[in-house]
Amino acid sequence: MNGATTTGWSLRIADAVGGAYDRLAMIDSREPSPTLDANWLAWVTANLGGPPGRAQQAADAARDAIVSGNGLNAAMAAATNRWVESGQGQKPFWEMTFWGVMSRRPGWVFALVVVFAQVLWFIPLGWIAAVALTPLPLAAAVWNVYVAYRLSNHGVVAPGVLVDVTVKDSEGDIYVGTYQWHFHGPHLITHVGSTPRDVLILFDPVYPRDAIVINRSLSTSR
Repeated sequence: MNGATTTGWSLRIADAVGGAYDRLAMIDSREPSPTLDANWLAWVTANLGGPPGRAQQAADAARDAIVSGNGLNAAMAAATNRWVESGQGQKPFWEMTFWGVMSRRPGWVFALVVVFAQVLWFIPLGWIAAVALTPLPLAAAVWNVYVAYRLSNHGVVAPGVLVDVTVKDSEGDIYVGTYQWHFHGPHLITHVGSTPRDVLILFDPVYPRDAIVINRSLSTSR
């Protein structure tokens, strides 16, 4: 998961969506000032979004990092971490609900296999196939239900950055996007299909590998 450095992530964020802001203006002084606060609030609002209170908390975290002498990269990371943590429980997307998460994961496929296997009990000697087909798909289905429960009830979101797109030619082009997000370190996730640039990553803060990509253009939070 840690395929990139924090520095690389921060610079990519700044170049991709924050390039209009003068980096030197954000780190010009290690003393708190209205200008420092305003610059970071503008950066958070443009790059992370969210309700004003949440944006202010993230900006305050970035300012504190700068005042402590930690530098621009650490300030961006602090802002994003605070933005993620303060957003827990907010669900501006249907995809963040239990059924929304389930629709984005393969759990329903495993459930269908289990249902099909039970039908085999009514066929002569079909119990052999039913017994063989049930345990692993059932375990996978239960695991996906658990992950959907965790994400819908305890998941948080972070802004994702599209870092790579590959094209697989299999009876037509299939696009696979690789997104990076930051939560106490960088993480990566791949997404098959459309590759929008403005996305949020819904993930479990305890198990960040359990995550889904949400197209942010459908957001009601910005």
